Amino acid sequence: MSLRWRIAVTLAIIAASVSAFGAVAAYVSTSSRLHNNVDRALINSARTANGPRPANGGGGSDGFQRPGECPPAGVFQSAVGAQLVSATGTVTPCIEGGRRLPVTKADLAIAGNPGKQLLRTVTIDGISYRVLTVPWHNGGVLQTARSLSEVDNLLSSLQLRLVVIGLIGIAAAAVAGWLFARKLLQPVDELRDATEHIARTQDFATNVPTGRSDEVGSLARSFSTMIEALATSREQQQQLISDASHELRTPLTSLQTNAELLGRTDLGPDQVVGVVRGIQLEVTELTNLVTEIVDLAADRASTDEVPAQVSLSDIAHTVIDRAIRRTGREITLATTGVDTVLTRPHMMERAVANLVDNALKYSPPSTAVEVTIHDTRLVVLDRGSGISGEDLPHVFDRFYRSVATRTEPGSGLGLAIVKQIVERHDGTVEATNREHGGAAVGFELPPA
Repeated sequence: MSLRWRIAVTLAIIAASVSAFGAVAAYVSTSSRLHNNVDRALINSARTANGPRPANGGGGSDGFQRPGECPPAGVFQSAVGAQLVSATGTVTPCIEGGRRLPVTKADLAIAGNPGKQLLRTVTIDGISYRVLTVPWHNGGVLQTARSLSEVDNLLSSLQLRLVVIGLIGIAAAAVAGWLFARKLLQPVDELRDATEHIARTQDFATNVPTGRSDEVGSLARSFSTMIEALATSREQQQQLISDASHELRTPLTSLQTNAELLGRTDLGPDQVVGVVRGIQLEVTELTNLVTEIVDLAADRASTDEVPAQVSLSDIAHTVIDRAIRRTGREITLATTGVDTVLTRPHMMERAVANLVDNALKYSPPSTAVEVTIHDTRLVVLDRGSGISGEDLPHVFDRFYRSVATRTEPGSGLGLAIVKQIVERHDGTVEATNREHGGAAVGFELPPA
């Protein structure tokens, strides 16, 4: 069942519940009032009957001789039966052709008890009657009865009308609910159509309606943000593929050239050794390039590693000790302030290591590389040739290499990986030139 029909059915159920409650309340209230009216009429006639009486009964026009002890005939208006019952159980009819009313021990118990009365409903020949029993002056009781057929017919008619009105109300509520749901879900349908179009065509430029200010509009804006992120991701992937194919072409071409040289028969032993060494260097460079491309594209550590509160100086110590053992170069560390950050330690080690390796590569062997940490800002300084003004804005771009460094080994991905890691931790990267030569490259993270 669609959401539209669920809303319609829900409103119909609510309408049915309200209609049923209202109908039952109306029926019970009307029934109680009608039966109370019948009871009051019987009680009023009984009070009148117990008032002053004629000395003897009057004869009817049809020859019926009313017993002298019976109340006047006018007292029993709308009554279908009236009778006197003596203490011994003798029944004296007071209405010609009236219903003979059943007498019980409870009725006889009323005799001789002024102020008491008994009201009950009896069924005679399939017809319901309301019977009132009150004490009579001779020690017996007076019984009067009124038919409930009129009340039952009225209640049956009321019941039918309530059922019809309830059904009409339920149907109207269902139709109104369906129309309301259709209007309510129209923006959802538009959003669905837009998403289906995007899924079918892969066109991330498709317009998503976000003009509403309610929850549907908020959902549309969130979806639009997700589409923009997907579009950016796809654009970055395409750019990465394009840049990677360009960077891979050079070592592959060199490998092919060296392989063709090995196929020549006129090479001397020294030449073969030189070609093999060239192939080994190209394979190493190609391996490093592919590794960095995979790390940059997959970024596995961002989902596998759990963030933790660590000290930037601890991370820097680990990276510096490893770099000193590997290269034998001089690397210093200076720290000030509180440097605790919330980060993924292995990812941050990779970022710091890339900065240190970059500084070692472009700094003369006789000079020291300096690492400074002030609070949560880490900067690596070298004494190289620095960064030209036109290259400064692009040093963190993927595969970007300045004209002066294109002949040197490297993929141009080291600083791009640093930027990606830092931005994943809501930090910022920076690159400047030192006053007396060299470059200062680093980042700043938010404090833990």
